Amino acid sequence: MLISFYKIKKLILFLRQEGFSEGRILKAIGLVLTLNLLFGTLFYLVESGAQPELTLTDSIWWAVVTMTTVGYGDFAATTVPGRFIISYLCMFIGIGLIGYIIGFIAEGIIHMVARTRRGLMKILEEDHLIICNYPGENKVLEVIREIKATPVYEKFPIVLVSEDLEELPESLKDQKIMFVHGSPTDEEILFKANIKKAAGVIILADHLNPSISDERSFAVATIIDLIEKEHQLDLKSVVEIENRKNLKLMNRTDVEGMITNDGITSRMLVQEFLYPGIYDIIQQLLSNLKGSQFFILPTRLVGKRVVDIQMEIIKHPTDIQVIGLIKKGEKILNPSKSLFIEEGDQLILLAEKITDFESIENALLSP
Repeated sequence: MLISFYKIKKLILFLRQEGFSEGRILKAIGLVLTLNLLFGTLFYLVESGAQPELTLTDSIWWAVVTMTTVGYGDFAATTVPGRFIISYLCMFIGIGLIGYIIGFIAEGIIHMVARTRRGLMKILEEDHLIICNYPGENKVLEVIREIKATPVYEKFPIVLVSEDLEELPESLKDQKIMFVHGSPTDEEILFKANIKKAAGVIILADHLNPSISDERSFAVATIIDLIEKEHQLDLKSVVEIENRKNLKLMNRTDVEGMITNDGITSRMLVQEFLYPGIYDIIQQLLSNLKGSQFFILPTRLVGKRVVDIQMEIIKHPTDIQVIGLIKKGEKILNPSKSLFIEEGDQLILLAEKITDFESIENALLSP
């Protein structure tokens, strides 16, 4: 029922975008209903004498069946005027009007599907994730797979915004990805992607144009920041930076997270040389598809020491480790066991599921 309502809403939106008014189709439907009542009444007046058991309701039902060419045969004209005047007019006029309505709707659906594939339709979904820019099919697919491997975002709709695509590749269509054609630096395009109802935004670096990639990303992040403030939104956003030198520039925006490829490969190469196999370990830690991952969580354990948490973890059957702490913005790995948790601190955990730590917290907070 909800799916049908959504499709009807999307069709009405398309007709409006194309300059059609739903009043046009409502008038046609109103005319059909009026003719249905008219032919049903005429049928009753002409046939009731020959068919005493016939009611007005039966006659209106006959008109519906006749106009739609269903032809159940439960009621039929027996008089000459009923057959050759009322029935003829009801069939020919009814078929024409209903055919017009069906054709009108079918044409709208065909155009809507075509425009959706080309990214020209406004997005109606809510609580969706928006991916800005298209650095390549494999990169976008990898990001989508990682998102969908996370239980929290597994069923979230995903919208891709890019001006570099004319139509979505088949691989992205198979992932049920929606598409908006246009530059994410254009505020209207972001509104078309329904950013006001989005849950978050991922801004990918444009590896095809590295010299201007960070400038574009900064522009997108700034526009999103302004939209957040103007409409009082709370959008979770992360940006991929092409050059580490631009980290300071990107810090001027209100994005929650930033990553950069600059220098990571060389550092990882040295680590792999020193400790062969470490690359596979890092890959597993960074992926949602396999094994344990890093989690950053706020905690209720104010006043507890790190060692208190570690001791409770040892007693608990859950496989989880505290590997760090974020205190007043400073990221502390392998913190001192005697360090106390303060208000606003966040724990850096290594676990298979983000929910594993809740039972440990409850145990420490119980009397």
